Amino acid sequence: MAVDPRTPTFQSDDARRITALFDELESAFAQQDAAEFDRRFTDDVVFTAVNGMRLVGWEALHAYHRERLGQHAEGIETWYEIERITFPGPDVAVVFFRQPVAMAQHQRVNVGTWVLVKQDGQWRVSAGQNTGVAAA
Repeated sequence: MAVDPRTPTFQSDDARRITALFDELESAFAQQDAAEFDRRFTDDVVFTAVNGMRLVGWEALHAYHRERLGQHAEGIETWYEIERITFPGPDVAVVFFRQPVAMAQHQRVNVGTWVLVKQDGQWRVSAGQNTGVAAA
């Protein structure tokens, strides 16, 4: 099933929970809190950052986010614009989004495709790919 945010189907319980997860990620980023940000990722996450770095496992992702949020996030504002969610299985979701990133010097946009899995009733990020694109 595919869920487009412009349709009433986007208001399914799972879509709302996933949207809430992205809201929590925004908040954790704004607080520059890597531990809060990363609690939504699985232990075996595989994540490709916008710079092309592939991070395997929660510890590697958390070390990356600790460094990035602790030393490079000051003055950066970012948010997620979910474009589509698909549910290829009952406990699997694929989220397609845009992530504008605003800084004093310039603005850029990332696009992401993340795979989420439901574990113990909670949605968690299992895999992600972010790609930087020209600001639009």
